[in-house]
Amino acid sequence: MQRLVWAIVLVAGCAQAQSPASPPSNPTGEARKVDAGDDLFPPHRHIGKVGLVRGLLKRVDPIYDQLVIHTFGDGDIRIAFDGQTKLSADNGNTRLTNIPAGSVLSVDTVMDEGRLFASFVRSGPASSAELNGQVVRYEPSRSVLVLRDPISPENISLRVTSSTRVVRRGRTNSAENLTPGMLVRVWYSAAGSVASEVEIIAARGDSFTFEGRIVAVDLRSRALSLSNNTDQSVRELTFGSLDNSSLGLLREGAQVSIQAEFDGERYNVRAVSPVPPTE
Repeated sequence: MQRLVWAIVLVAGCAQAQSPASPPSNPTGEARKVDAGDDLFPPHRHIGKVGLVRGLLKRVDPIYDQLVIHTFGDGDIRIAFDGQTKLSADNGNTRLTNIPAGSVLSVDTVMDEGRLFASFVRSGPASSAELNGQVVRYEPSRSVLVLRDPISPENISLRVTSSTRVVRRGRTNSAENLTPGMLVRVWYSAAGSVASEVEIIAARGDSFTFEGRIVAVDLRSRALSLSNNTDQSVRELTFGSLDNSSLGLLREGAQVSIQAEFDGERYNVRAVSPVPPTE
C-alpha cells in the first residue's frame, strides 16, 4: 500500500513538471518589442518631413523628455526627444540634459503621431551666441544696435562694425536700413558683444504666406494660432475685417493658406483660402 502511494505521488509530480508554463498576462493582446537600452518604450523612427526650430532653451523636462524652447514671435514650443535624438554641441556637452538654460539651439524636428520630435539638436559654442529679437533703434553715430530680447527684461546693445554683415532675403543691406520694429536674427560674439551678422526677417509692410492647421481661434481678441507647415512652428496671427467666406474658414482644425502682413508688431491676416487635406 505504501509503495502504491509513493507511485501516485511520483506520477503526479512528473505530470506537473512537464505541463507548459502559463504565458505572462497581456491584457492588450499585442506584442511589444523593447530595444536594448530603452527602459520603457522603443525609440521613435523619426521619419517624415523635417522642420527647423531655432530659439533659446528655457529648460529640459526630464520627466516627459521634452525641450522647452522660446522662439521669437511664437512663444514657447515643447519638443519631445528620445534615444534616437542626436546632439551636436561645440560647448562640450554630450547629453541634452546637460545643456544649460539660455543656450541657443537649432533643432531638426519631425511630426510623430501629432507630437513634435527632435531628430537632431545643435548647440553652439559659448564664445558665440545667436538671438532672435526686434530692433528698438540703431544709432549710427555710435554704431550700436539696440534689440528687444523676448526672454530678457532688458534691451540688448550690440556693436556694429565694418565687418558686420547685414542681409535681407539673401541680399546685402546697409546697417542704416535697420529700423525700429524689424524682426532680426543676430549672430554675435558673446565676449565683446559685436554683431557678426544681422539677418532681417521681417520689416513693416512685408507680406508672408503661412500654410497649415488652425490650432485655436479667439473671436473676442480677433487672434488665431496656426501650426505652420514650413518650419513646424506655431504662428500667432491677428485678423480684423475679413469677408464672410474667409471668416467661415477660421475654425479649429481647418487646413488653410493665409496671406498676412507684418505691421511692426504683429502679423495681420489679409486673406484666407482653404487647403485640401493631403492623403
